Amino acid sequence: MLDRVNTLIRQIQFHRSEVEIYHLLLRKGELTVREIAEELQLSTRIVRERLKRLLREGIVGRRLVDRGWIGYVYYAEDPKKVAKNIRSKLIEIAGMLEKV
Repeated sequence: MLDRVNTLIRQIQFHRSEVEIYHLLLRKGELTVREIAEELQLSTRIVRERLKRLLREGIVGRRLVDRGWIGYVYYAEDPKKVAKNIRSKLIEIAGMLEKV
């Protein structure tokens, strides 16, 4: 049972670099993976991994751009929307914990 509780709690914890990425995007606007990696001195692999989760959780968004190359730029979602997404996730986790 304790393992199940720990697993559920881990779902709502954000890694420090995820928080840093969101904060950077809030300050700077749209950035590429490479720009984020350079700003935060992280590998592009780590940035991609973190962005994948942030996208899934609705914390950041992305859009396709053509700047002589075709790729994505990432941006921070509105903090009110993020708070709503996190609140919903907490309610979902709380419901699961009650069943444990």
